[in-house]
Amino acid sequence: MVIRFFYYHKTAFFLIMKKIYPLFIAALLITVVPSMAAPKGWGIGLGTFDGDFGGQARKDFIFGPELQYGIVLQAGLYNQHSITGRFDADFHYVLNPESGVQFYPLAGVDWAAESKYNRIGANLGFGGVFDLNAETRLFIEAKYVAGDWDGGALTAGIYF
Repeated sequence: MVIRFFYYHKTAFFLIMKKIYPLFIAALLITVVPSMAAPKGWGIGLGTFDGDFGGQARKDFIFGPELQYGIVLQAGLYNQHSITGRFDADFHYVLNPESGVQFYPLAGVDWAAESKYNRIGANLGFGGVFDLNAETRLFIEAKYVAGDWDGGALTAGIYF
């Protein structure tokens, strides 16, 4: 009787934990990750990809002990063949994080979507951010995308 009681409660405990554990992990990530990565605002920019003009929106997440690492998510529309959507996720390593003029190398992935084709590539480049005030910054970025649609990209814009 005691063994059966213990087995029932042990099984019930594991079933409950199986449902609660993912919720606990999700709650932990929701509270801990934003404290580790400081969003630095939204940005918009104009640029060229392999000679074709377009625009983009971007969002930065900066983290690290001296805020020297960054992940930048970008979405843009370029007039390449027809309207092409480009989505990038880049990793930045800021060389001088305390300065008002910051420079960084970047590496990341690129996904381009046209009406009939989807292409993926890898980014490699460099850029700079220039602080105008506490919340407004200018950026310029040059990178090469290697992959199915390879080419050079140059983008300049503003964070707000």
